Amino acid sequence: MKTTNTMKGLILSIAALLAILLVLNLGYYQEWFRTKPLQYWSDFLKEKDDTASEFTIRAQRYGITYTISMRVLDAIRKKNLPRAVILFEPNSYYRDSLHIYPNIKAPEPAVFYYYTSLEGVWTNSPDVNKANFLLRITKKGAVLDSIRSPQHLQEILARYKKYPPIL
Repeated sequence: MKTTNTMKGLILSIAALLAILLVLNLGYYQEWFRTKPLQYWSDFLKEKDDTASEFTIRAQRYGITYTISMRVLDAIRKKNLPRAVILFEPNSYYRDSLHIYPNIKAPEPAVFYYYTSLEGVWTNSPDVNKANFLLRITKKGAVLDSIRSPQHLQEILARYKKYPPIL
């Protein structure tokens, strides 16, 4: 009796496995299976043998906004500034003036805070008056400029007034 139950369980398991494989290899689920679980598995196999540093892996995964955020954090730490508030140039400025927009863009303030625990603001933010540094991104790299006074901040905001913040 016990052997027949074990045999029935084995046959049912094999039948269920074959049914699952059949469903995953036909029709709509075939595309899903290739783009989700199989892609995850191939990425895992590549990354498990990778000897890159944690920063390099995260930079590859999260992109340019992560890299920019970490460089700003390093600069702030080197200057030993406890209450830095970073003003970001509008992404429409990169698109309309520098023509580097989809490739390079300023991080969103919430994403920047997630990566660095530093406050960031856009030019139209209600907290823009707290900003004491300006993150400028050029074709050559990122520069962190100090905002020297409220008048200097108003000059910066006037320069970017015609560029609304976009994602």
